[in-house]
Amino acid sequence: MASLTYTAYTSRRLIKYGGGGILIFTFLYIGIVWAIKAWIAAHPPYVAPNIRYGILNKIVFPDKQFEKKNFTFELPNDALPKFEDQTRVYFIARPDTAFLALEQDKETAKELGFTNEPTQLAYGVYEFNQGDLTLTMNVLEGSFRLTYPYESDQLLLNPEKVPDKDGAIATAKTYLEQANKFFQDLNDGTNKVSYWKIGYDGLSAVTSQSEANVARVDFFRKDLEGDFKIVNTDTNSASVSILVSGSSVQNKKIIEVNYRYAPIDREAFGTYPIKTAEEAINDLKIGNYWPAFDTVGKDTTIRKIYLAFFEPVNLTNYMQPVFVFEGDNNFVAYIPAITDKYTK
Repeated sequence: MASLTYTAYTSRRLIKYGGGGILIFTFLYIGIVWAIKAWIAAHPPYVAPNIRYGILNKIVFPDKQFEKKNFTFELPNDALPKFEDQTRVYFIARPDTAFLALEQDKETAKELGFTNEPTQLAYGVYEFNQGDLTLTMNVLEGSFRLTYPYESDQLLLNPEKVPDKDGAIATAKTYLEQANKFFQDLNDGTNKVSYWKIGYDGLSAVTSQSEANVARVDFFRKDLEGDFKIVNTDTNSASVSILVSGSSVQNKKIIEVNYRYAPIDREAFGTYPIKTAEEAINDLKIGNYWPAFDTVGKDTTIRKIYLAFFEPVNLTNYMQPVFVFEGDNNFVAYIPAITDKYTK
């Protein structure tokens, strides 16, 4: 009888302490697994650049004459920014032939009110006319420009009411939507509204709506992954900008459109080695840069350096990264970021 009592006593103690031991082991196991996962997340294995698209053509910048400057640097925390040793190169879809692209763009022109057959100005470049409006389309680039002789239209010089910020954005957005040209990254990006005054010598910027007779809407694309901006040749405007008048006449509400948009496949990209910040600075010092906005004078202080992606001006299939240098008096310079070994 005593033996049975002792056995029951021993069994209860085994269950009690054995169960506690199992719980402790389980918590230790979960903790160790979590710690290992956290360490791996903080120290991911190095993945070499995959050079997916082979050797890339160098970025083409517009021709611009400039004088090399003497640069000094006053950067945040008095330190160079840290960059990874590689970054992405994104694929850009382009039409295969000018003929098929023209047929598609004729539909776009029709949605914008241009029903006449176009005149070919150059290979891939066509001009549509409808009254005083002119639409010039580069069907291979997917870009177009709408113009209207607003300098000579007296009614636009003294409009009934210049649209406010929300009204200008809504009008410009509707215009692009009717042509199926308002893509998701434009919708998800930022909008900028500025006010302008029409004069006999063209447009001049003004500081308020009350001084203006037109508003300009710039649609900036959503940043690429990692908060990389998409920059273009004009630091003061987006690649998609629309001039909105205060006219109540339907075909005079939109009086100028500049539309340069390369459709990026954000899921299709390769990875490439990039220059170090020190190498980019050396390029800047020896004059191997392109001034997006130049300044007068021989000396410039650089205050910010970052990576961005350049909206191409030629018919490339790839969007490549650039180092952006920003300095005093709005100086901005671009330097291709991909190492020279992988560009030609």
